[in-house]
Amino acid sequence: MYIPRPAKLLFTIDDGWNKFLEKYGDSVSSWTSLSVERMLACGTCAMGVRRYCCASSDCSHSRFFCQSCKSKACSSCGFKATEQWLAQQVHILPDCDWQHITFTMPHLLWPFFNNNWLLLNALFRAATELCCSWLANRVSKLVFSVPCILMAGNSINIRMFMFPSLEGFG
Repeated sequence: MYIPRPAKLLFTIDDGWNKFLEKYGDSVSSWTSLSVERMLACGTCAMGVRRYCCASSDCSHSRFFCQSCKSKACSSCGFKATEQWLAQQVHILPDCDWQHITFTMPHLLWPFFNNNWLLLNALFRAATELCCSWLANRVSKLVFSVPCILMAGNSINIRMFMFPSLEGFG
């Protein structure tokens, strides 16, 4: 039985998403519309179905699984993708307390930074300097930071892994 995810209910109760589109559709970007439509279709037959059958030729059992949307805007897929990414990255980080900070860039700026490594380096520097200045009054020293970029779909997010000294951090 299909049970909708809580975030989907906000869009589907009383046909909320379609009513919103009727009223404000001109101001909704095509990317936003696509993301919401994919999120609403996530976990339903609209995203496609996989059929798994028993290996035995005598058995007629089979199960059907609906595909996920794999969109970062989806409350299920986006969270899961972030957690999986963090799990892959954690092995390169030192075994100590650390702070993970994500800087999200407005979509209108993505084309300026896409494949422009000089601008991306400047963006990393700006993010690092911002974090260092913010931490300056809170900790005795910043041990090091690891900036990395996450490009998912059309988006660009900068993730900062900050390793401050533990005195006064909180």
